[in-house]
Amino acid sequence: MANNTQIGSSSQDPLRRSHSEIGLVVALSILISLTSFLGNFLVVYVVHKDSRLKSLTNIFIQNLALTDIAMATLHMPFWVISLYTGTWIFSETWCEIQAVIQVTLAMASILSMGLLAFNRYIRVVKPAQLYSRLFPSKKMARAYCALVWIVSMLLATPPLYGLGKMVYQPAYAVCSYNWGIGHILYVIILMSGVHNTTTAAIFYYYYKIYKTLKESSQKLNAHGAAASERPRSDISVLKTSFTVVCVSLIIWGPVTVVVMMESANYFVPREFSTAVYFLVFTASLVNPIIYGIMNPQLRAAFKRALSFGRCGNNHVSPIGQP
Repeated sequence: MANNTQIGSSSQDPLRRSHSEIGLVVALSILISLTSFLGNFLVVYVVHKDSRLKSLTNIFIQNLALTDIAMATLHMPFWVISLYTGTWIFSETWCEIQAVIQVTLAMASILSMGLLAFNRYIRVVKPAQLYSRLFPSKKMARAYCALVWIVSMLLATPPLYGLGKMVYQPAYAVCSYNWGIGHILYVIILMSGVHNTTTAAIFYYYYKIYKTLKESSQKLNAHGAAASERPRSDISVLKTSFTVVCVSLIIWGPVTVVVMMESANYFVPREFSTAVYFLVFTASLVNPIIYGIMNPQLRAAFKRALSFGRCGNNHVSPIGQP
């Protein structure tokens, strides 16, 4: 249900914010939206442009970038407008649609990150035969991506059938689901059953990757191998693994706490809720940095694209990615 509070002839903000506060949050939200779109568009562009970048892993990275592009274009603009007005100025039906879009894209994002982590876990930790069976082709990789979108849409629509309720959340400046105690079942399914479980799985996968690569490094040291002789892909995966875990804790930790507090009927200050949603949308901004710029292949392609060179002109080392 949309909030029917409207801005009257008075210049007073519905949330009693100062002009400087409104200007700051609107400017930051526009910056996040534009940067998220441009960064993720660049990821999709370079992967599409250079055939040598169409590895299985990069297909998953491209799918994650598409979820962030959709978030930046289909949902964030209405977040920016609501931050400016302090209320929802569109229809109740559009509010419900926006709530479905938001949860669909949020679930697609976390599940895509889980799929990426699982792919790297099988690639690094498990036998090569298992990787070949689970990820036999690019067609299968795209099928996994399609499954992520289907599951995400199914998870986002139960409130349309009576499980949960969609409302405009003034503290977040978005249309979302009511996390109140009366809708605790949906909160448990969405946050604990899907989001937190997937996050825990991501941490586990990257921990096992870290442990495996550390043991490999120790074996190299035991045989007198220099650090420079270790595969560059190992170093890249280690850096990415560490960054993913740290960023996930920073971004998703606070929103999980807030949702659980609201579900338990605890008071959460509006300023804190607003800051938490800024963190959530920042995930769309940092994903191309973590999965793109930290990837040597994609980083080289970015440099060529930004220098207006043709992707694919220079040799690109496969660094061990199928």
